Amino acid sequence: GSPAPLPEPSADLRVHRGRLARRHLLTGTFEAVEGARIQVPKTREHRLQIQWIADDGSTLTTGDRVLEFDASSFTSDLDRQRTALQSSQRSRLQIRAQGEARLKDGEAAVERTRIALEKARLDASVPESLHSRYDHRNAQLALARARAEHDKAVADLQATTISVESDIRVNEETHQRIVRELKVAEESVAELTLSAPRDGIAVVERHPWEDRKFQVGDTVFTGWPVVGIPDLESLRVRASLSDVDDGRLEVGMPAVCTPDIEPDLQLPGRVSAITSIAREQRYASERRAFDVVINLEGTWGDTLLVPGMSVRVEIEVPGQEALLAPRAAIDFSCVPPRILRHDGTLAEVGLG
Repeated sequence: GSPAPLPEPSADLRVHRGRLARRHLLTGTFEAVEGARIQVPKTREHRLQIQWIADDGSTLTTGDRVLEFDASSFTSDLDRQRTALQSSQRSRLQIRAQGEARLKDGEAAVERTRIALEKARLDASVPESLHSRYDHRNAQLALARARAEHDKAVADLQATTISVESDIRVNEETHQRIVRELKVAEESVAELTLSAPRDGIAVVERHPWEDRKFQVGDTVFTGWPVVGIPDLESLRVRASLSDVDDGRLEVGMPAVCTPDIEPDLQLPGRVSAITSIAREQRYASERRAFDVVINLEGTWGDTLLVPGMSVRVEIEVPGQEALLAPRAAIDFSCVPPRILRHDGTLAEVGLG
C-alpha cells in the first residue's frame, strides 16, 4: 500500500528541563480488609494434623465444611472417659446406698438407746422406800449408763451423717469432674470439624515455614489461620519493600496497582502504612523487607480479584528538576552514551 505518514513532531522528543518522574516498582498480593478466618481451635493438644481441607478457590455457603482435623487421639480418650463416667455413676449409687444404710443403722441405734434410756428412767423413778437401797442405787447406775449410751449413739449418728455427706460430696465432685472432662473432650472432637460462618470463596493460607499453601497432612498449631473467607469488596494490596530501599517511600504516596491476571486493569491507590521493622521474607531467609500497605481507591467492576493474587505496584516518587532527554535520541551502544543534537552533531551524555 501507500507509505505511512510521518509522525507529527512532539515536544516530548526534545531535550527540556522538567521534574524527573521516578517510579519505584514493588511486588505484592491482594489481601482482604474484612472477612472470616478459620483458625486452629484451642484444645488440650497444642498441635493438630489436617485431615481434610476445602479446595483453594472453591465456593462456600454458610454451614459448609471447610476444615477437619485428625481426631484419633481424642476419640480414644472419649472411650476411656465414657467408661470412667459409667464407673463413676455406679460408684455414685453405691456410695449413696452405703451412706443411707449407715444412717439407718445409726438412727436405729439412737432409737434403741432412747428406749433403753426411757426404761432406765422409769426404773430409777421408783422411790427408794419401795425397794432396797442396793436396787435403788443399781437403778440410778443403769440410768446413767443408758444416758451415756444414748448420748454416744447420738454422737455416732452425727459423725456418721458428716462422714456420709463428706463421702457423697467428694464422690459428687469426682463425678462432676469426669462429666466436665467428657464434655470438653466431646466439644473438642466437635470443634475439630469447622464450618463456614459466611458465604464466600475459600482461600487457603500459606504455611509460615515452607512458603506454600496448607495441605492435607500438615501439622498446625493453635491459633494459626488456615482458611480465609474474604470479603471481595474490601481488598487492599500488601507489598514488600527491600530493606536496602529504606526511606525511599513515605505514607501518602500515590500508587498504581496492576494485577498480573489482568494487565490492562490499573487500580489507583495510595500508601497507607509502612512497617517500621523489616522482617524475613520467608522462614530462615537472610533477606529482609518492610511491609507496605496500599489502599485501593478505584473499582474493578466485574473482574474477579481474590486475595493471594500477585500485583505489580508502581509508586511515583517525587523527583527533582533535571534535564530530560528522550531515550530514542540516545545511543547506548557506545560508552559513554551519546545524544543526537538538533544540528546533527553528537554529544556525550552523563546519566543521572
